[in-house]
Amino acid sequence: MTLKVVAIIQARMGSSRLPGKMMCDIAGQPAIGHVISRLRGAKRVDDVWLACSQVPSDDPLAEYAKDQGVSVFRGDENDVLSRFAGVLEKSNADVIVRITGDCPMADPAVVDKVVDAFLSDKVDFVSNTLTRSYPDGLDVEVFSKAALERTDREAKDPFLRAHVTPYMHGRLKDRLPWGEFSLSQVVNENDFSHLRWTLDEADDLEFFRRLLPQLDENYGWMDGVGALTRDPFLLSINAGHSINEGTERDLGEGPGKRHFEKSNAYFERAAKTIPLATQTFSKSYQQWAKGVTPLFIERGRGCRVWDLDGNSYLDYILGLLPVILGHRDVDVDEAIAKQMQNGISFSLASPLEAELAEQLVRLIPCAEMVRFGKNGSDATSAAIRLARAHTGRGRVALCGYHGWHDWYIGTTTRDLGVPDAVKNLSTAFPFNDADALEKLLKDDPNGFAAVILEPDGTTSPTPGFLQRVRQVTEKYGVLLIFDEIVTGFRVDMGGAQNHFGVVPDLAAFGKSMGNGMPISAVTGRAEIMKDMEKIFFSGTFGGEALSLAASLATLKKLEATDTPARLKALGERLAASSRATIQRHKLDEFLDIKGPSWRPYVAVKPSQFSANLVTTLLRQEFVARGLLFASGFNLSLAHDNEATVLETQKGWDGALEALAIALNSKHPEKYLYGELVSPVFQVRAQ
Repeated sequence: MTLKVVAIIQARMGSSRLPGKMMCDIAGQPAIGHVISRLRGAKRVDDVWLACSQVPSDDPLAEYAKDQGVSVFRGDENDVLSRFAGVLEKSNADVIVRITGDCPMADPAVVDKVVDAFLSDKVDFVSNTLTRSYPDGLDVEVFSKAALERTDREAKDPFLRAHVTPYMHGRLKDRLPWGEFSLSQVVNENDFSHLRWTLDEADDLEFFRRLLPQLDENYGWMDGVGALTRDPFLLSINAGHSINEGTERDLGEGPGKRHFEKSNAYFERAAKTIPLATQTFSKSYQQWAKGVTPLFIERGRGCRVWDLDGNSYLDYILGLLPVILGHRDVDVDEAIAKQMQNGISFSLASPLEAELAEQLVRLIPCAEMVRFGKNGSDATSAAIRLARAHTGRGRVALCGYHGWHDWYIGTTTRDLGVPDAVKNLSTAFPFNDADALEKLLKDDPNGFAAVILEPDGTTSPTPGFLQRVRQVTEKYGVLLIFDEIVTGFRVDMGGAQNHFGVVPDLAAFGKSMGNGMPISAVTGRAEIMKDMEKIFFSGTFGGEALSLAASLATLKKLEATDTPARLKALGERLAASSRATIQRHKLDEFLDIKGPSWRPYVAVKPSQFSANLVTTLLRQEFVARGLLFASGFNLSLAHDNEATVLETQKGWDGALEALAIALNSKHPEKYLYGELVSPVFQVRAQ
């Protein structure tokens, strides 16, 4: 008797990680189109069906499949098993081939091989995933009509209904019921299970969009392996994701259950050889509820990071803001990889130095010449030395945070080790108080070399403030320096100076200009910058080529995607939803959302509870819900998608619900499970 073999594609549009992925264009057709055409090449498959849900979002998916001549069954969104049973009833299938819609490179030869194994082995279930040897994304499961009917009758657990086959193969039998079916498997001679060819994340989509155009129409899966051998960079695009991450989340093995044993143990190790166990105050354990929050990050991708214990978080810190496109942005990584083939640090200047300088001169109003450094502190301190050399004066008026060097840090509470003679040369003035600045300069009209300030940040400039500062500095012959380490390429591609229409004499840029690579820049008027030939601002790694290449790629992508405008719109949306969440949980007396649209932040209001306690509770609860959130929405292009916004809003709702319970109790400190945070210092009144 000839058995009818029916392939069922299980697909939906409502993916939490990549919404609408089935209709995303890959090499000229939707992802689901690739799956359909690949299955039609399988000689052992008699018919192809699509099993999707009845929710309206699946309408485009169902219509596309029908247009391609594929039969469609629509059923319960969460009970996928019932959809398979529905297809079975309508198709009169004897043998079912299960293919998920996230496998656009499904291989017809592999499908035929697994079907042949099923027919010859005479078992209930055969798969090439019981022992993985094929790339993740060539998954094929074949089972009998009887096995599906019995599974539909007996499998009651919601997880088993959602994932269709665990009741058949029993790989989760230590946690879930198993039907004790007869099994067989197909194993490839060579192990390629390390390859990821599945469509679950945005970087998977980028991977397919780059790989599939390189393959012929009737390619075999080994042709894909060959393409990756010729272009190894493709392997890095979607590396770092584990197999079946979605299944792990459904089982509650992922970020929902957080533990920090490895993180805490590694802290004890690192603290023996590194003060604070880290290189940066703001990245240290003092900023977190130590014990119940992560202390080390192992890897990042897009807007998500993973700690040493495997916990996943939406990252709203972004390495203290240098990551503007997202962790491991594919275009920036490709630029770095290509440059790495030529070298990193050379004995003479790299052509990339001039190429990047030309781009900054094009973008930034004050920039006529450019010099590069590695950190923001390099750039601000070089600008101060340059101003002193150009004016022949010594004093500095400042406002904001400008780095770790003596001339600035001596004005803060972290002034240990700074000589009084150096401290006396720097004087802070309040932001948005031009009168206070003018008084400083008037009282010592020939003493000040420079005024340096952050033109925007936790507090935005009041109308006319920056213009008045420009007028006052010109009046007293003082150089105006904008510290745009944070604002650069976030407020505007030309910095805050372009946004507000106030052009300084010098400006320092950094952070976002390299998407995480260490690079900064001093820019300014040519007549001043020429003095760089006289002062000593020189470093071995100022022309390091990987960072220069990364910066060129970063700026190109920021312009092409209009990232500053998108981050402002996203910030406005998140600020509005966060305010609504604060109000919904009646926390208005404790919290507020302040700051500009490109970087809104949570302000803790004075109350009967210490700000440290409220801050620590808040960070603790954010972490528990998968948000790595300190105080502000540090945004990247990778955050700008609906799934991330919804996940963020859900995390905020849960965290504030828990905070409200704590603050409404008589002893909120009892709800604190880790150590109190310790502020580094406050550099500007909020």
